[in-house]
Amino acid sequence: MSRTAKSRAMTSAGLALRLWLLLGSLGVVVLLIIGRAVQLQAIEGEHWEKVAADQQRGRAPLPARRGGIFDRNGVPLALTHETFGVAVAPHELRDPQVAAARLASDLGISAAEARRATDPSRRWVVLPGRFSADQRKTLNDVRGIHFERRLERFYPQGDVAREVVGSVSGDDRALGGIEQQFNELLRGTPGYSVVRRDARGVAQSTIFLPVVPPTDGADIYLTLDFHLQEIADGALSEAIRTTGASGGDLLLADPRTGEVLAAVSRRAGAARSLAAITEPFEPGSTLKPFFVANLLEGGYASLGEQVFAENGRWSDENGRIFRDVSAYEWLTLADALRVSSNIGLVKFSSRLPSGEQYRYLRDLGFGTASGVEYPAESSGRLRRPRHWSKLTPSSLAIGYEVSATPLQLTMAYGALANGGVLMEPRLLREIRSTGGEVLVRGRAQPLRRVMTRKVATQITDVLVSAVEGGTATRAALATFEVAGKTGTARRTGSGGRYEAGSYTSSFVGYFPARDPQLVIFVKLDQPRGSFYGGLTAAPVTRETLQGILAARARALDGTSLLTARAAPEPDAPGRGTALTPPAQLSVAAGREGPFVFFLSEGLPALDSVAAGRRVVVPALKDLPMRDAARRLHSLGFHVRLRGSGDVQGSRPAAGSLLVPGDTLLLIGEDS
Repeated sequence: MSRTAKSRAMTSAGLALRLWLLLGSLGVVVLLIIGRAVQLQAIEGEHWEKVAADQQRGRAPLPARRGGIFDRNGVPLALTHETFGVAVAPHELRDPQVAAARLASDLGISAAEARRATDPSRRWVVLPGRFSADQRKTLNDVRGIHFERRLERFYPQGDVAREVVGSVSGDDRALGGIEQQFNELLRGTPGYSVVRRDARGVAQSTIFLPVVPPTDGADIYLTLDFHLQEIADGALSEAIRTTGASGGDLLLADPRTGEVLAAVSRRAGAARSLAAITEPFEPGSTLKPFFVANLLEGGYASLGEQVFAENGRWSDENGRIFRDVSAYEWLTLADALRVSSNIGLVKFSSRLPSGEQYRYLRDLGFGTASGVEYPAESSGRLRRPRHWSKLTPSSLAIGYEVSATPLQLTMAYGALANGGVLMEPRLLREIRSTGGEVLVRGRAQPLRRVMTRKVATQITDVLVSAVEGGTATRAALATFEVAGKTGTARRTGSGGRYEAGSYTSSFVGYFPARDPQLVIFVKLDQPRGSFYGGLTAAPVTRETLQGILAARARALDGTSLLTARAAPEPDAPGRGTALTPPAQLSVAAGREGPFVFFLSEGLPALDSVAAGRRVVVPALKDLPMRDAARRLHSLGFHVRLRGSGDVQGSRPAAGSLLVPGDTLLLIGEDS
């Protein structure tokens, strides 16, 4: 074979080989494609079908409505308002001009803004503002207009009770108070809807797949009484203003049930929080009744036993100097408590064994958290006897070397008022489902008997005399007995040392003294000028009680606070025993069964209907809301607020004739 022929044969063979290689490669590719198709469709078909479905569907969250917070009578303190955000997808509109006209008329936006929102050259336009559910309904049938449900927290009563209720941030985080304490119950469980998307991922607003509905949060009913809370709020604010105090606390509680009926705290420059539960202080003389009760309970002294008060200045065996505000010579133990003699009481302190003194204070709730339904409660401080110094027993006798929260002191005085039984404090009255079913109902919980009824009565007698002629005379009411004790204690600074000229003034008591229905605690921090509790905190007590009487506050047990029975049995037992009207009281005649009486010294008649008396609604325009509310309370009216700032008007209007006990609406600037 010639060289040329041989060369041609080799070339032909090479071409054939390459052809077979190409065909083989194509065959392998085909086999791979077929294999991959089999894998995707037969083996992994369900998986990729799910992936495709997920790409074509999306979840739209459906937020749950946060439960409401109410006072004991159903007055709303925190509610959730439903609003809607509106967005427009112009390319989805069937008729942009008609849609623009609907937007302008139904949402109240300008025609120019509506035209911009429906401009076909734009893909997505979010309209500013919030819109109501009614406005959404009017546009629900317009294709291309989309809605986003928004749930916003608001507080109908303004700042009243905000330190108790707390707040919620814009991203739905609970910030303190009841909002935080019961957040899991209040926030509910969100749901979602499934929306179908087209090939470009755009949601098809008219095609919705099954929905998992949200479960709205439960409603919380507190033990607070809004009317009492409002009165307490105004009284404390006025006291801080007039005394120049840096802050203060005011608590009202029912000694028979442990229910907190009003709770107000103020701190200069601080956010609203219930410092009455979270911030302890040295109580000073308000702790003295329990020292005397301990002496009586253990048989270590009697109220009639005398002690020499050293004319106001005395040094004990440890070289510690004690002083009294006034100079006294011989005092009985009862008198030493009535006039708050440090010297007289300290001289009895050596009689109490350390362990018993500690146990008694501990049993009263000092040094331990009460478990009240509020976050970050402080337990205060009460050191165990092994950590005491030689000075501790005498310090405890006059309210030092121990710190307590206002709530702890309130409940301890509640034990005195309750015949010696300490009750568990409560802020929670009920938890209800959105359908109104009661899920949890708070119940009065006695913790323990801390003293005999006899000792509680003896201490009450002394505390009544302290109000009538001792250190707390400015807490007295002319016609009702109030039992209570003032306190003035030095304040410690950041270094733990007492600050010169810095004091806490306080008063704790209960009313009416012989059948107590209300415990009141008042504390003012760093009042200027007269800083003694009898000159600062005690008058707040009187003003608060007068406000409660004038406003005919709801009863603590379902009847009027000032309700008596026409002919009570002289020895009728039970906590509902009627008040006996003193001679100074005016009583509505011609009434059978329960009747209401009123103070005759400048307070309005609580039974004005029977007396045929009407009161003219005063002109309140441009007054601060608080001042206007206080003035209406003094006339015997209930008050509701709308908005804040200065008063712009009232309903009924100024000049109207109303019966005391009616409710007026005050309208503020930003209502």
